[in-house]
Amino acid sequence: MRELETALIGAGLIARMHLEAWIGAGASVRVHSLDGRAAELAAEFGVKAVDSLEEALDGADVVDICSPTETHRDIALAAIAGGVAVVCEKPLAADVAEAEEIVGAAEEAGVPVYPAHDIRFAPAYARLHELVAEGRLGTGTVARFTVAGYHPRAWTGHASAESGGILTDQLLHGVDIAYWLFGDVVRVHALYQGGIAAPAPEGTAAVGTVVLTHAGGALSQVVCRWTPTPQPPIRVTFHVTGTDGTIVHDSDWPQEIQVSGGPAGAFGYYGESPFTSEISEFARALRGGPQPRLVAHDALAAVRITQAAARSAWTGRAVELPVKGAAA
Repeated sequence: MRELETALIGAGLIARMHLEAWIGAGASVRVHSLDGRAAELAAEFGVKAVDSLEEALDGADVVDICSPTETHRDIALAAIAGGVAVVCEKPLAADVAEAEEIVGAAEEAGVPVYPAHDIRFAPAYARLHELVAEGRLGTGTVARFTVAGYHPRAWTGHASAESGGILTDQLLHGVDIAYWLFGDVVRVHALYQGGIAAPAPEGTAAVGTVVLTHAGGALSQVVCRWTPTPQPPIRVTFHVTGTDGTIVHDSDWPQEIQVSGGPAGAFGYYGESPFTSEISEFARALRGGPQPRLVAHDALAAVRITQAAARSAWTGRAVELPVKGAAA
């Protein structure tokens, strides 16, 4: 198994989880961060800290971007220009134009871009995708996804729906799952409530809600919430119903899921940490294995939908999106 040279950018909580997963995948990692925490994180895991992005990218096979969203574009483009593959924590970019620029540059250079949308790799969501793909829930599907989590970081603490905030950050988790399950979204209607005054958590919690109409006829609702206290750090749920049954999941339950009705079938917990699964799948692809379940256009689709949600919440009107491949 070839050792991958990985440049990890960032030294926060997500970077820590990714670092552990990269080491588990047999990679050699060097860490760079602008906030001065790289040396401490690197020392804890016995890897190397470097002083610049250029040094981090030099000789790297892949860069893993775990820094604030506003930095993603410049880091990704620098990596792509050097022929370095990109793994990027969500969202890929701060807006659609930047996301399109990254994806376009990657396609032109032949460099892979893998978005780190970790909930796709959680066992309950992976199994839900299998059931939907197999048609086990039937037709007429209606789904609800929720994500609630502590909000300690000022860089996503925008108070206005126009600038996005929760609608372009945390909402992406549920949006990506809905898109993965049911495909293209043609209509987005969103609502923003509350407002976090940076720096959180001193401000009040923010709530974002969006209803997605999918081209295939499914309807999805995604509700996300930033909590002002760190307990629980994150909670995710889903409730998906079709003509042949219902499947329900809540990460707070002792049991992994509940299934009722029809041929959907019951199943219990299985699988490993989403971060371990995610990085392992990316590492296999980078070593010449099959494409992972997430590629650049999945990241672009998620940014387009969440940006439409922010626009809908700001204007109070639904936003129509073109179907992929349709004439402009």
